[in-house]
Amino acid sequence: MTTLTTTRLTLARIRLNPASRAAHRDLVNPAEMHRTTMNLIDREDGNPTARHDARLLHRVDRDPAGATLLLQATVPFHLDRLPDGYALTAEQRDATPVLEWLTEGRTVQYRIHANPTTCLRDPAAIREEADRRAESAVKDGKTYAEATRIREAFLELAARQAAKRRGVTLPATKESIIAWWTRTATTNGLRPELITDIPLPRINATTSNTKPITLRATAFEGIATITDPEATRAAVTNGIGKGQAYGLGLLSLTPQGR
Repeated sequence: MTTLTTTRLTLARIRLNPASRAAHRDLVNPAEMHRTTMNLIDREDGNPTARHDARLLHRVDRDPAGATLLLQATVPFHLDRLPDGYALTAEQRDATPVLEWLTEGRTVQYRIHANPTTCLRDPAAIREEADRRAESAVKDGKTYAEATRIREAFLELAARQAAKRRGVTLPATKESIIAWWTRTATTNGLRPELITDIPLPRINATTSNTKPITLRATAFEGIATITDPEATRAAVTNGIGKGQAYGLGLLSLTPQGR
């Protein structure tokens, strides 16, 4: 039996105008894109949880014809608030039916831009990473003293995180990215049958009142079988992983062969 969801989802598709300065600005700086997308939903001024409350997610898909901004939220979008000339086309629709056809055993095609990470907790692994960073610094032309400071700074960070009972979160290595997505997909009710991983340019977001944010991102595409529909519905609604304010985490699913 299929359990129907009471969550309502809205999906918007905006074809960006390559001649728009505002669109170009947003593509260059994800923090500006975040600001533009936030302006499209109703929210109270100064509400720090507005994006989370609306489950607002976005992703930029590119093809030879240009860039398309996908938006998803549990509230409707005010597309009339887009900057003048920002979009070639802009439309939205009720995406709730997507949640309703997610049933156990169904095979789907998926797409997501995500920030694969690994968390170090084992002291030996942390020391190994500290040594690796120092060796890399020397290879990059740093002095021994500078490399030592880099190593000590990493160990100090690990100690602070350990005091908070947290590990040290690092970008996943090239060798571990597929394993990361396999674990993540499984946790979210999907059994990957085919995985294609595509490295994306680093996300560099700058704002006027915070330090620069840098995230490594990977596009995952492929085929999967739904094993836990409720977990998959939650993943579609809430997004997956970190960096959601900067265009990561939006999971798109379509029936295989569509």
